[in-house]
Amino acid sequence: MFSYIEIIGNDLQHPFMGFVDYEFKHNVFSMTLVRGMRRLSHIIIPLSEVTDIKVERIYGADRISFTYDSKEYVFINTGFGENDYLIDHVTKATHSKS
Repeated sequence: MFSYIEIIGNDLQHPFMGFVDYEFKHNVFSMTLVRGMRRLSHIIIPLSEVTDIKVERIYGADRISFTYDSKEYVFINTGFGENDYLIDHVTKATHSKS
């Protein structure tokens, strides 16, 4: 899947704002940050370590955010079914650890 993301954290010199190519596999959220045709970095997040999940509607757009490793990951709705896919996978994995 492909979505717009913001990554905000105290240890980041500048927040990242751009696009990410991602997938869920074996309770791991794997993301590759991209800018144009250039891949910037790869992030692997164990879903069992995700906290503070928020699903919001702001100015008519859906937004999903969560915290991992002292950084906030914010996904903005960029396509049909995108938010439902993210919500389903992120919340299902994090609720299963309770």
